[in-house]
Amino acid sequence: MLKTLSKFGLLLLGVCLLSAAPVFADSTTTFTFIGTLGPVASPTTFTAGSLSLVAAGYLSPGMETGMWAKNRGPGEAGLGIASEPQHEIAGTQFIQLDLTNILAAHPSSIVLSVQSIQAGENYNVWASNSAGMNLTQLGANQTGATFNVILPPGDNFVSLVAGAGNVLLDDVDVTTPTPEPSSAGLLLFGLAALVGAGTLGKKLIP
Repeated sequence: MLKTLSKFGLLLLGVCLLSAAPVFADSTTTFTFIGTLGPVASPTTFTAGSLSLVAAGYLSPGMETGMWAKNRGPGEAGLGIASEPQHEIAGTQFIQLDLTNILAAHPSSIVLSVQSIQAGENYNVWASNSAGMNLTQLGANQTGATFNVILPPGDNFVSLVAGAGNVLLDDVDVTTPTPEPSSAGLLLFGLAALVGAGTLGKKLIP
């Protein structure tokens, strides 16, 4: 009887362990840059939930400069360059994001939101493995309000660079897989079942 109960307990545990395989649901974290308006130091670390990124402003590759958090109403809000007359990103200027912490969470998507794109204006997106440098172009002459970032292996920086006119970095949306809490509960249930089966078997044997 003990052997039968033990086998049953092991079988039940096996079923529970299979059922307890982690179930993941997508979770989206949004980084916004206009919590405090006005001058923003370069670099600055922004945190959202358990994730963080580092933003830095550049006048041109290798020439770091201060940033500016701007909000002039719908379509005119986001992070720009402090020295630009409209506090946006223009000419050779760009804002670069260090995504090292985010990449460690194995995101399924990273999306830039861009504002202040008027008629005839556009922007470019670059990737790099070095701060202050733009080495691999991900998108040219973009006019959409969002851009899905797919970084080449080994790169952890992404830059929003002005094309024609000037633009603002509105926010960054990061989607990561999050384990469902039910998985842990099923595993504990399986362990309890095994212990219970062993205890019951011992009571039944004189």
